[in-house]
Amino acid sequence: MSEIIEEKSPASNRAFDRRYDLDWLRIIGILLVFVFHCTRFFDSASDWHVKNDILSKTATLLVYYLGGFGMPIFFIIAGMGTFFALRFVTGKQYALSRVIRLLVPFMIGMFSHIPIQVYLERVSHGDFTGTFFEWFPQYFQGGYGYGDGNFAFLGLHLWFLAVLLVISLLLLPGAVYFSKDKNLDRLDKFTNFLNKPGILYLFPIPIILIEFVIRITGADKYIYTLGGWSILTYFVYFIYGYLFASNLKFKKTIEKHGIPALITAILTGVGLYFSFTYQVQLGETLFVVLVSLLGVFYSWSCLLALFAMGSKFLNRNNRARKFLNELVMPFYVMHQTVIVVIGFFIVQLSINYIGKYFIILSTSFAVCVLLTIIIKYINPLRFIFGMRWKKGLLRRTKKEKVIETELLSDETSNSKTYNQ
Repeated sequence: MSEIIEEKSPASNRAFDRRYDLDWLRIIGILLVFVFHCTRFFDSASDWHVKNDILSKTATLLVYYLGGFGMPIFFIIAGMGTFFALRFVTGKQYALSRVIRLLVPFMIGMFSHIPIQVYLERVSHGDFTGTFFEWFPQYFQGGYGYGDGNFAFLGLHLWFLAVLLVISLLLLPGAVYFSKDKNLDRLDKFTNFLNKPGILYLFPIPIILIEFVIRITGADKYIYTLGGWSILTYFVYFIYGYLFASNLKFKKTIEKHGIPALITAILTGVGLYFSFTYQVQLGETLFVVLVSLLGVFYSWSCLLALFAMGSKFLNRNNRARKFLNELVMPFYVMHQTVIVVIGFFIVQLSINYIGKYFIILSTSFAVCVLLTIIIKYINPLRFIFGMRWKKGLLRRTKKEKVIETELLSDETSNSKTYNQ
């Protein structure tokens, strides 16, 4: 059960539920992203840093299906967290927190462990022979993704941090404006309409238009597509998250759509399977239309189903939630580098690809967990990996009420920790 927060924000007369389910969804989401990247060695969807010699159709399907909602869920949660955070902090405080918690791990990662991934990609593709230190000066030659360039200016998997920072800052003026009670009352008039039965399935329309226009016009050459979606689409998901948090009625509305959303996700998932299977027969235009329609509705249905089930069954607080939720950020920052390093050696083994997959999955997870726990108890590393600086890490201290505005690690639905 969710508990009603008795203490209201300093500038608010409204009380909001403490949404522990968002923390659990964030934890589940990062685990799915981890599985997604472990699977990338074996899919035929597109090239990757390192590939196994034998590819799998099952792995390809898993990549397509997980990619449909894997990153959008984080942007929705971030949008919700932004609304709640701005109930307790000023716009300037929020912006500063975002810069520190997102830009620092992005910039440090871009010059530290990200080059390792690019190096292993060059070696595995036969573009370089030699040690990492012999290759490293080449990292600064050209942009990654542009011909033979190496410099990962978007940080490879860390693109999420950069994109979220840009979205958060660009939408901050509007987010601050509507976080105030007098303006929130005006927003309620709009969101009350959106809470009517079935209206939630109109939400994908802007995303369908964005994805279809970008694909059919070739605009994807100029507008980055990251994690399977255009950057503009992530703007929309972030805004939807903000709207969901702003009106308490959305929680019940989403719960009511849980089962229909799950059924729709299954049906659209089947539709996507046949669309990709008969891509050649459908022709380019019809294929793009079907994928734009089915892909967006599949993604949206999965998201609604996850948020509905999370709201009903995961709105629980315990020590596991507190412990795991704080580790999400460093886990995300390092996980792909660990996966690529381990996978680079495992794919060279003369064993069945299924065995390789589970060795990569289990070994990478164990290493990530170990490194993340080490980071948790060393303040300089916490700062580097986007976590909040803490006093008394290795000893028990009296619990304090603190403002939490960090993405991924502590950004909960009301962005405030209360004594339990």
